Amino acid sequence: MRVAYLASRYPALSHTFITNEILGVEALGVKVLRFSVRQAKPGDILGDVAAAEAAKTRWLVPPPILAIVKAFLWALLTRPLRLFSALFDAVVTPPGTKQKLKWLAYAGEAVLLAWWMVRDGAHHLHCHFGNSGSNTAAIAARLAGIPFSITFHGIDLDEPEIFRHADKLRDCAFAVCISDFGKAQLLRSSAEAFDDKVHVVRCGYLVPDEDDLAPLPHANRMVCVARLSEEKGHRVLLEALQMLRMRGRAFHCTLVGGGPLAAEIAAQIEQSQLNDVVTMAGARAPSEVSGFVQRADMAVLASFGEGIPMALIEALSMRRPVVATSVGGIPELVRDGENGRLVPSGDPVALADAIDAMLADYDALQVMGNTGRGVVLANHDPKLAARRMRDLFAASAGAE
Repeated sequence: MRVAYLASRYPALSHTFITNEILGVEALGVKVLRFSVRQAKPGDILGDVAAAEAAKTRWLVPPPILAIVKAFLWALLTRPLRLFSALFDAVVTPPGTKQKLKWLAYAGEAVLLAWWMVRDGAHHLHCHFGNSGSNTAAIAARLAGIPFSITFHGIDLDEPEIFRHADKLRDCAFAVCISDFGKAQLLRSSAEAFDDKVHVVRCGYLVPDEDDLAPLPHANRMVCVARLSEEKGHRVLLEALQMLRMRGRAFHCTLVGGGPLAAEIAAQIEQSQLNDVVTMAGARAPSEVSGFVQRADMAVLASFGEGIPMALIEALSMRRPVVATSVGGIPELVRDGENGRLVPSGDPVALADAIDAMLADYDALQVMGNTGRGVVLANHDPKLAARRMRDLFAASAGAE
């Protein structure tokens, strides 16, 4: 069975869960063809695994000119009705000129992807995230004449009309959500009649061995592993840290990740006089990220919207309890008072209070960390997640 995987950018530092899933289903005998809408940036290819994945991945943008010419000729000669139907739908259905032009671009990407998939004998197309990449995927599967599916994560569920989730749910073989919250949100915004098409498959994570875990350092250290972008709430986190500083709480926080707000966050750290207690570590390879987590006593995340963040799964797997906002699927991972603390998003006072209480009780930190590792072991087994995806692909493709 050959399954094509598509993501908006692959590989990517913030999307290591896609790599884990691909390697997991490959280990079960599925041949995976890797595609990315955009070419990966050098900063995303950190570590041997990412480099190996990048070498196996073909991208659609920027398009290889000769290949796209061949793809359009192939579509025109072998499936002209499907081609014109896709182009007509791109022009007529979306509202407004801007959206029409975007969908024409998706159709152009889809022609190239469909040609590659048919040429390589793909039986199924799976796309991660229900945003613009899934627009390309839906059209490409239609042109190629193969079934497709989508994994919805978190913020990609916020604009169901723009990304035509109802249409995709109607046309896809199946859809996957990584949380019960995500499934409910998808069905509520699309159509509950498609309930039997939507499956919850929680992201798998390979939990480190007990012997590889460092004890809590008892150094009042916290880590925030997150892309430096608006939805991750770094401004709120820094406000909370400033309050802790004013209360006299000793701490150090390391921000791991890169992104568009790097300069702005650095400026806020400077203005808040937090330079000596907040370190910006930048984007790091997964192995380095693990090191930062192990050197911390706890993890923190102030996001405004999430699915179930891999950063929190990783921290809990290493017995590091977390303080996080109660958004999206996070409450399905973080149980308030058991393996961490949950606070409202956008509330720096509540965030500061929760961090303060955690750092004041190291015995509770130890207990919460032990509980958190158990939650990850029970709910995020990578082999189970890979088997579930393999079985869904097999049912869609009619394979044994």
